[in-house]
Amino acid sequence: MKSSGIFITGTDTGVGKTVVAGALAAYLRKEGVSVGVMKPMASGTEDSLFLKKCAGVDDPLDWITPVSFKTPLAPYVASQIEKRKVSFALIEKRFKQLKKKYDFLIVEGVGGLLVPLAPRKTCVDLIQLTRFPALVVSRLGLGTINHTLLTLSEMKRNRLQIKGVLFNAEKNQKKGLAEKTNPIQVQKQTEVPVLGELPYMKSISTDKLKTDFNWRSLNPLFKKVLK
Repeated sequence: MKSSGIFITGTDTGVGKTVVAGALAAYLRKEGVSVGVMKPMASGTEDSLFLKKCAGVDDPLDWITPVSFKTPLAPYVASQIEKRKVSFALIEKRFKQLKKKYDFLIVEGVGGLLVPLAPRKTCVDLIQLTRFPALVVSRLGLGTINHTLLTLSEMKRNRLQIKGVLFNAEKNQKKGLAEKTNPIQVQKQTEVPVLGELPYMKSISTDKLKTDFNWRSLNPLFKKVLK
């Protein structure tokens, strides 16, 4: 691991960023690495609790997720509805505390790259705050070529360091033509490495990580992601 952390972003909401972040945390923990987790903004606490359990840390939830809303909308929209301001200063403070505490820190974004977080602030600003290389989590299905390439284009425009693209299987079913060819086509269209595919996991739980994942077969993938 050359960097002291990684930022997990995605092409959209619900692509599996939390599953990927949790799996990476569980993997590093299994390998004996002192790993912390952070999801700076979220609606509710479910994802934050999952990440906390995967990493096996005792940090309070308001450190892992300094800005939390009840309304399941983009953070800026939720903040307007709930009449609250988003404090990037608090996010930066918690980030520095967690980064200092652990050898490696996994930070998960919210929604897609350009989801509004505050006036003129998006997940691009969060990635820039961490200065971590960003891993893009993408869907396997139809439409992902466009979504993935648009995300990569915007990341390059903002001069972000891109770790690569990881496809996340959303359905436990036989792959169709789109699922079989999309990763290949994405790689043909960009110099950003397509790192591989995370297998389908039915539900987000630490128990599922233990029972559904063949860790031995996934070791090469996680090593590639964290290289």
